[in-house]
Amino acid sequence: MTYRVYACGSNGNFQLGLDDNEDRSRLQCAQFQTEEGRTTYLNVRPIKIACGGNHTLVLLENGQVFGAGSSRHGQLACFQEYLPVFRKLDLPVKVKDVVAGWNYTVFISADDEVYTCGQGFTGELGLGKTHLEALPTKIVLPDNGRIVKAGSSLHNVVIQFENGELYGFGNNKKGQLLDGPKVLWIPTKLPMHACDFALARDFAVFLSDGRPLLQGKDQHGIAERLQAVNHVDRIWAMWSSVHLLSGRQLVSYGNNSHGQLAPATTVDKPLKIAIGSEHGLLAEEFKVFAWGWGEHGNCGEHQTRKAGVTFDYMNEIYTERHAVADVFAGCATSWVVAQCSENV
Repeated sequence: MTYRVYACGSNGNFQLGLDDNEDRSRLQCAQFQTEEGRTTYLNVRPIKIACGGNHTLVLLENGQVFGAGSSRHGQLACFQEYLPVFRKLDLPVKVKDVVAGWNYTVFISADDEVYTCGQGFTGELGLGKTHLEALPTKIVLPDNGRIVKAGSSLHNVVIQFENGELYGFGNNKKGQLLDGPKVLWIPTKLPMHACDFALARDFAVFLSDGRPLLQGKDQHGIAERLQAVNHVDRIWAMWSSVHLLSGRQLVSYGNNSHGQLAPATTVDKPLKIAIGSEHGLLAEEFKVFAWGWGEHGNCGEHQTRKAGVTFDYMNEIYTERHAVADVFAGCATSWVVAQCSENV
């Protein structure tokens, strides 16, 4: 079994790994530099694609991480203007999860240690007032057992432990993590327990006992809408909106200036959902649809070929004979991991 990674969207800093810096409105196969040479096929399954402002990381099932795009701030564990195709990163540990923000990256090791690198003017690195670090550096966290989730936004991070405790660091200017200082320079215990959470630009939503709680600036009246929701199974956030899976319904609240709120969708069968900065993806077994703000081609091409960047409908961007293994979405980028039976 082999895998291919398809990408489209913003590419001004080579973050799509296509060996050029042209935006794409159609999915293209990302390139990987391996020991055997350059290829568009992977023998190990990609299990996570984490997207920063202008850099991308692909985590493989074996714990290796490949990176492409800008690393001028050290966010790809090196100081280079950019990596034009995906290259294996030199990391001190085996990685089980990775998240990224505007100019930084957070690695979760197989032993539940947390390492950060990149630029962190508002505490994004969790290393105190250290602003720049190219070598992945371990941050100090309590020994609370297994880390079950890491989440990031533009300039802040939340780590969730198996016991439900949350620790956050980074930008807190809108009180999106807790009522307190405007910057959390080191990991700080948050006052709530949660089974899930999602970070937006100026707010965060925490899910406890199936009920969502919004923390931070709420300029779109989302908190009031959330109070009417009886139960939430999954939760995601774009920069300015919240998206919930409640039973069989995908429901969205918040900013809809460019079609960010998902069209009414009933989930009739297992599928995958990915939420990016201001757009979303919904995947079936052999198809992927996009909606929202498609300024850089991340939502594909308009069905009518009309000018514009608003996709207030589910736009089909992938129909191939290779099954969809997973989908991911970043800062105006879209990613499809396809499962191939052979290299054809």
